Parts: sequence; C-alpha cells; structure tokens
Amino acid sequence: MIPALQYYRALAAILVVLYHAACVFGPTGYYPGQSWETVFLFGHAGVELFFVLSGFIICHVHYDRVNRPGELVSYIQKRLTRIYPPVFLAVAAWAAFRLAGGTPLSGMEWMVSLTLIPFEFVYAPPILWTLSFEMAFYALFLVAFLDRRLFVAATILWGASGYALFMLDRTEGVNTVFGSAYSILFSFGILAFFIVRKAPPLSLAVRLLLAAIATALFAYAACADVAIQLGDLPARAQAVQSRQFTLVFGAAGVIFVVLCADPRVRLPGRAHRLLGFLGDASFAIYLWHLFPQRILARTLDDMGLSGADARAAGFALLVITGIAAGAIVHVWIERPMIAWINGWISRFRQGRAALKH
Repeated sequence: MIPALQYYRALAAILVVLYHAACVFGPTGYYPGQSWETVFLFGHAGVELFFVLSGFIICHVHYDRVNRPGELVSYIQKRLTRIYPPVFLAVAAWAAFRLAGGTPLSGMEWMVSLTLIPFEFVYAPPILWTLSFEMAFYALFLVAFLDRRLFVAATILWGASGYALFMLDRTEGVNTVFGSAYSILFSFGILAFFIVRKAPPLSLAVRLLLAAIATALFAYAACADVAIQLGDLPARAQAVQSRQFTLVFGAAGVIFVVLCADPRVRLPGRAHRLLGFLGDASFAIYLWHLFPQRILARTLDDMGLSGADARAAGFALLVITGIAAGAIVHVWIERPMIAWINGWISRFRQGRAALKH
C-alpha cells in the first residue's frame, strides 16, 4: 500500500470517530449543547473521503488487470473476504450488545446487516450503511471485466442520477443505493485515478498549492456543514443543504488522493509507523468505535465528565476508546482471521490444482 494513502485512510477513520464523539454533545445527543466539541460534527466527511478513496483504490489495483486469467475470481474473493468476515463479527457483537440492553435485533436488521443489501435502512451497527454503497460499487466494477469504459460510464450515471434524485426529493420508492447523494463520490475516486495515471510528476510548488486548495475547500465545507447541523432547519432541508457540500468534500478528497498517491510521500519515523498502523486498522476502527462510545456516552454523567468543565476529558475518552477498540480488534482478531481465511483459500486452490494433475 502506498504510505500516504494509509495516512489518508487513518485520518478518514479518525474523522468518523470524532464525529460520533461530537454527536454525544450535539443537538440530538445525550448531552445536547453547542460547546466546542460540536465543531467536530463535520467528521462525517470521513465517509466522503473513504468513498473517494475506494473509487481510486479499486481502479488502481484492478483496472489494468481485468483481462488477466483468474483476475475475476481473485477480485471477487478479495472483496468478499475483506468485507464480510469482519462485518459478521461486528454484527454478532452488536446483537449481543443490543440483547444485553433488552432490544434484540429484528429479523430485518439481521438480514440487512449480514447481507449489506438495504431492503430497509436498518443496520446493526448503524455505520454499516456505508458498506452497502461499497458493495454496490464493487459489484458495479464487475462491468469492467466486460468493458472498462462501460464501467466508468455506469459509475458516473449511478452517481449523477442518485445525487439528482436526492437533491430533487425524488427518492420515494427508490432503493437507498440508487437515490443517494453519496454514490457520486466513487466517480470522484475514478477521476483521481485517471489524473494520477495521466498527469506528469508534480513539482513541490504545485503540490503545496494543491494541498492548500484542498485544505481550503475542506475547511470551507466543514464550517458550513457544522453551521447547518447546529441550525434549526427541518430535517429534509438540513439534509439537502448538507449534501450540497458532499461535492466540495469530494473535490477536496480528489486532490488529497492525487497528492497522497505519490509513493515518495512518506513521513519520518514514528509518525509513519503510527499512521501506517492506523491506516491498516481503519476498517476495524470504523466498525468497532461505536461500541465503547455508546457504552461510555451513557455513563459520562455518572463519571462527572458531561459538565462544561469536564467535557474535554469526556470527549477525549470517547475518541481514544473508539480508536483503541478498533486497533485491538484489528491486531488480535481481524488480521489473524483474514490471514487464516486467505490461507485456507490458498490451500484449497492448491489442493484442487494437485487433483487436476
């Protein structure tokens, strides 16, 4: 993996953790207020950044390999083993969490969460909704094995039509993955892929200028988004206004990905190791950070960490435990589990090959 893309992945995951920690103190949280913690309500943009990165990574890894023998099977295997085993584990843990709280999962929640097919918008844990979009994009990439240009056109159509349907409020009766403003972000990732593929190496001055532009775009969208969330607009109007900035977050994400795709970009020493590790653990952090946050959020008042003078400590506790939970699961469960599954698949294939000979 390109080092700076791992940093990007780590920061996107941390943004989502910050967002859910901020929600505890946001207008609809356990301790509603408009203190400094709510500045991180823009952290949901980590999802936007992830979708842009997904569009880039899938093309970067597979776009030029679609005509190779066995690539189709390899692609499907990698996507399924990367997503579903960790999801199954998270769903089982969330089911136990809910059962302990006296609200067991419904049959629909089980079906939607385990398949990631949005028959209804009921996910357990709730953050799994983004993976329905990921799986839809992975499925759409199968078109590339027939015709790569058709895949690009289909992805743009999917994204543009979904964005238009959402913004025009024409999503009634339309499945979530086809009537969302988020699907357009995968096209942004594909754009980043072609820019990296075609553009000449960038000078330091150009890279610094692009970094400044991307940061300014992101900061502008973040400030506007937080203001919308803290306003008093009706839910639908708030959603429409917020999704206007999805395109701005996506544009910033394209520039960040283009800059991070340079393998020469590498931080020194501990910073590289820390962000590289968090990048590796980003999927587990995303899946598992809500567990300690939901538990601790209900007890911050009892711990004396919900008042104005102690909120900083409470907020820090939510963020640190969220990241730590994902890191622990990654090291002790997710990474060994994926390695075992891939090893089993490799041995199975070798066994089949030996039988043929």
